[in-house]
Amino acid sequence: MSMSDEAKIASGAKAKKKKKKSFSESFIPQKGDSSSEILSKIIALISIAVVIVCLIVLGCYFYEMFEAKQNHETLKVIYQQAQQSASAVTKVPEETRITDDNTPQEELPPPEILPAAKELLEINPDTIGYVNIPGCVDEPVVLGQDNIYYLDHNFYNNQRQCGTCFADHRNVIEAYERSDNVILYAHNQKDGTMFGNLDYYRWDPAYWLKNPFIYFNTNYSEDTYVIISSFVINTKPEHDNNNPVFDYQNYINFTDNYSYDTFISEVTKRSTIITGVECSKDDKYLTLSTCSTEWDDSRHVLVARKLRDGETAENFDTTKFSKNPNPKWPAIYYKYNGGTYIDDPA
Repeated sequence: MSMSDEAKIASGAKAKKKKKKSFSESFIPQKGDSSSEILSKIIALISIAVVIVCLIVLGCYFYEMFEAKQNHETLKVIYQQAQQSASAVTKVPEETRITDDNTPQEELPPPEILPAAKELLEINPDTIGYVNIPGCVDEPVVLGQDNIYYLDHNFYNNQRQCGTCFADHRNVIEAYERSDNVILYAHNQKDGTMFGNLDYYRWDPAYWLKNPFIYFNTNYSEDTYVIISSFVINTKPEHDNNNPVFDYQNYINFTDNYSYDTFISEVTKRSTIITGVECSKDDKYLTLSTCSTEWDDSRHVLVARKLRDGETAENFDTTKFSKNPNPKWPAIYYKYNGGTYIDDPA
């Protein structure tokens, strides 16, 4: 045997000895491993587990975003098609609404549910309406037993982070009776669903001129509201020098404790917009509330007034609009942005 043959045989034997380690040999502590090898394998296993968990969480997040977008489009199509296919819509006249003492003003006919509402009620019996701001908001609205369930359950009652647009559970939204101020909540979704696009009003007050109206259909009537205020509010007293928080969410019916005068004063002086819209205690109001990003636990709020008899989106005067040069912010805003609020500039 030649020397070269011997070298080849020796080289082959050496190659066999250097075979690749299996996964368990590379990452699972083995008998005879040194302390440093065991530690490095444990660290590697933890790292792999963390990566897998992160990929699963990320995958679930993007799947839920995709699913939410699909559900959003599906429900919008269902509602719009039902609206278009309805040959006529019966609206409940304002004068037939039940008075505060629940005494009917006259003999009332059985309420008629709108065709589009019937479609959504078959999917979710908690449905109480549909809210729309063209190019901004397009969501069915539910009303649950509390203000928690629909924070993380979608319209199909599946547990999802995106939740559902819902009315405050204390609101009354019936055919012949409605709260003074209907309050709707939804998450500020980054994909623009729910109330994600309400940021347009927060970033640019002049966006009001493009979209001054909110179309809120209950199960029984189609109503239009004009936005009268847009503001960012704190939820914690420590963010406003421990002053009492303006608890806008409790102004559902105007009472001695939650008076209309306080409500309209607060939403007016805090608003970043001045609309010139006349308001009174006899009007009905709609409030949209979502999370904001100015600081932790801040809220962005829109308040709108229902159009009165004779007012329409087509004939409404929007020429009195201007930006508020001095809206009232919580103290935490001035801490980071400077300035101060002057209650009475005069």
